Amino acid sequence: MHEWSIAESIVVSSAKIAQEHGASKVVKVYVKVGELSQLELEILKLATNELKREYDVLKNAEFLFEIEEAVFKCLSCGFTWNFTNVKKRINEVFCGSPDKECDNPVHYVPDLVNSFVKCPKCGSPDFEIVKGRGVYIAKIDFIK
Repeated sequence: MHEWSIAESIVVSSAKIAQEHGASKVVKVYVKVGELSQLELEILKLATNELKREYDVLKNAEFLFEIEEAVFKCLSCGFTWNFTNVKKRINEVFCGSPDKECDNPVHYVPDLVNSFVKCPKCGSPDFEIVKGRGVYIAKIDFIK
């Protein structure tokens, strides 16, 4: 349940940004959640809504979450692919079947994906995560 610690970081960062900009009230916080993080959005939303109450500037703020698709690019052949292929491989390794989902270490440390995945086109283990890896605040609407 590391969603709570991530929610705390989002809330604390939002309050800090609001303070730095002299905001009296935050209206909306737009958060991008990388698909590779495999976070439970409902838990993240619940945690954020609970934790925001600790900050006057955030009490009535709406936190909007958007999943950012994970995209991978092979550094050998240039092929790009998405998380669907990767997730099936992770499920196969940790859950015993590509169609069965279970708790896995990539959920906690997304960079571990490099240990379990290869390019589906050429088989190279040398690839980069182009997008969809982390969690970040994309935009904050506030009133001064």
